[in-house]
Amino acid sequence: MDIFELVFASYLEAVSNSVYNELSDIRGIEVQAQVVTYNDLEISYSYQLWKIQTNSICGIYDRDLNAKSKCSVSAKSMFGEMCSYLQKNPKPGWQYSKLKNMYCSAATNYKPIIASVTLEGKTNSEKKREECSIATLRVMQSASAANLAAKEKACKKTN
Repeated sequence: MDIFELVFASYLEAVSNSVYNELSDIRGIEVQAQVVTYNDLEISYSYQLWKIQTNSICGIYDRDLNAKSKCSVSAKSMFGEMCSYLQKNPKPGWQYSKLKNMYCSAATNYKPIIASVTLEGKTNSEKKREECSIATLRVMQSASAANLAAKEKACKKTN
C-alpha cells in the first residue's frame, strides 16, 4: 500500500465512523447506561431507542428489596422533575425533544416498586418458623458447627 492508499483508507474510516456515530445517536440504537445521584441516592437505568428500559431502573439494588423500593420511588420522582425541567426550558436541536419525550414518558408510565420487608407484625410462631428457615438456609450454604447449632436451636423452638 502506498501513502495515498493509507491516507484515503484513513479518511474513509473516519467518515464512516462519524456517520455511524451520528446515526446511532439520532436513532438511539445502542443501550446507554446512566447512574444519577438524586436526593443522596444513586439511581441507575438504561435506555435504548430513546426509551427508558423499565427493568433496568434501580438495577444496582436488585439484591435488596427495601433499597430497590426506595430507589424506584425516587426514580419516579426524578423522571417527573426531569420532564418538568425540560418542558420549562426548551432548547433547540433534536436531542432536546428526544430527551424530553423519554423522561416525560417515564414520568407518566413508570410504576415504582413499593415494598417493605420486616419481621415486625408477625406472630411469634411465624417469626420462629422464619428464623428456622433462615438457619436452615445458612446450613445449606455452610454446614459449620456454629450454623448447625444455630439451626438446631432455631428449629427446636418451632416444634
